[in-house]
Amino acid sequence: MGGMSWRFGAYELDLARRELRVAGEPRPLQPQVFAVLAYLVRNRHRVVPKEEILRELWPDAVVTDASLQRAVSLARRALRPADRGLLRTHARQGYRFVGELAEVEPDPADAVADAPPRYVRSGDVHVAYRTVGRGPLDVVLVLGWSLGMRAALELRGVSEIVRALSARARVLLFDKRGTGASDRVKALPQLPQRVEDLDAVLDAVRSPGAVLVGFSEGGPLALTFAVTRPLRVRGLALVGAFARMTAAPDHPAGWSEVEVATLRGYIAHGWGTGATMRAFVPARHLTPPLRAWAARAEQEGASPGAALELLGMNLGIDVRPLLQRVQTPSVVLHATSDRVVRVGNGRALAAAIPGARLVEVPGEDHAFLFGGRPTLERELVALLERAAARPGAALT
Repeated sequence: MGGMSWRFGAYELDLARRELRVAGEPRPLQPQVFAVLAYLVRNRHRVVPKEEILRELWPDAVVTDASLQRAVSLARRALRPADRGLLRTHARQGYRFVGELAEVEPDPADAVADAPPRYVRSGDVHVAYRTVGRGPLDVVLVLGWSLGMRAALELRGVSEIVRALSARARVLLFDKRGTGASDRVKALPQLPQRVEDLDAVLDAVRSPGAVLVGFSEGGPLALTFAVTRPLRVRGLALVGAFARMTAAPDHPAGWSEVEVATLRGYIAHGWGTGATMRAFVPARHLTPPLRAWAARAEQEGASPGAALELLGMNLGIDVRPLLQRVQTPSVVLHATSDRVVRVGNGRALAAAIPGARLVEVPGEDHAFLFGGRPTLERELVALLERAAARPGAALT
């Protein structure tokens, strides 16, 4: 993921993610078009000859002058009409980028994603984890489903949350046993074992106290840890989460038998194509690069067999008896049109957790990593400040 980024006007050219963003929104570009734009930006101090672009970008391929002209034209069309003159054509010579650039400060999430994970033993299993930043408190991102921390850090929403929080606290991520970079196991554990794994991670980093952020399926783990390890937890955020996955007469917001059967069928016959990861990306953000990321994240996160075991564990989760026992400041965030975990789950959590704050946003941003990211950042910063105001810790 290594690379730098440049900002010019409303645009940001992110080499790490091979992405052009316009006013914060990704603007899809073909790989060839992105490569031309990035090369011209890098060499903005001069007119770049056409022959040089062809030689440097495609040394082993036959790319015609017409193809280069088309790539430059498509790069211009990715800019707003008033800004298309930033890519200037010099007749019979080449092209030059003439905008004023500002180099973007490197993202700490990029650096930690490039570094190898650290490991701690929990029983006979090695649990992988990473840390970013420093501070008087920890923030633990408890990822959902089979999403691994390396793949998560490739998402701009995650890296921006990490960047914002790591200026105030130390941010921890870990891969649950059986997923990501942690040891594969013969059978995935139940919640008590996962609680022990998280305990081991916090021991390894000598955590002074943590705010837990449970995303989706990570919510029950974060909640169970908060109840069973109350002295370690200073705050709790549940994002697109649930207390019970399956529907019941007293829990109509859960998954139906048909939905569960459909997911089982996909895991058995289509796993690795990215459907479960694409599900939490709002439709308007589902670009070709994100589709490719979703497939890669599924493949890296778990094998089909491990995913079926994980689903079996999730189907047995019901932490509703623990909700009244949560003692830490809590916030529940949920999108009203969430396609993965219906909003009734979030409402039920907030209604049962003493003093919990419910934050709903319109739309389908399941993990609050796209349009809902500013809301998530604001609520987590507020939770950190609230945690710091309690005896025993203070933000610097």
